[in-house]
Amino acid sequence: MRNGCPNQRGYTLVELMIVVAIIGVLATLATYGVRKYILAAKTSEGVEMLRAIKEAEELYRQETFQYLPTSTGVGDSYYPWGATVPKGGSKKLFSCSTCDGHTEFSNLNITTNHPVQFGYEVITGVAGTAPVAHPEWGTPAAVLPASPGDIWYVAYATADIDGDGEALVYAGTSFTTEILSNNKN
Repeated sequence: MRNGCPNQRGYTLVELMIVVAIIGVLATLATYGVRKYILAAKTSEGVEMLRAIKEAEELYRQETFQYLPTSTGVGDSYYPWGATVPKGGSKKLFSCSTCDGHTEFSNLNITTNHPVQFGYEVITGVAGTAPVAHPEWGTPAAVLPASPGDIWYVAYATADIDGDGEALVYAGTSFTTEILSNNKN
């Protein structure tokens, strides 16, 4: 018995290395989980705004028997920051009174008090005309008929959330209640 402590023993190098390895694995998993959570939080804006646009378009149709476009075709859409796909993390106010589509979104009563990171647009058409393809995605053909038998709209939310140069596009249409995505993950 030394210094009054019976059977005093320290940790071996192997035990310490195992603990460090476990901590490293847990830190890696936590980092992955946090990144996934942050991406989900960023993308929820686009989905929620599209739901609001879909509801507003249906109400507008009930009153006027037509859908209200916010652009004449994909590409000249409502981006409050200019005509480019927003890059990851950049947010701008949605209430840009000089931006294309502002009046139409106001007429649909679509507003938000928060800055947005997606660009939004609504393209409409009459029976027999094909929906316009999105330049970053094409046409979500699974639900969009080539020649619809009634008036229609397609609402797009577009952004480069993570800044990798690939746009994340969500679409809401008069053909389905689903919000579609080009996200392959």
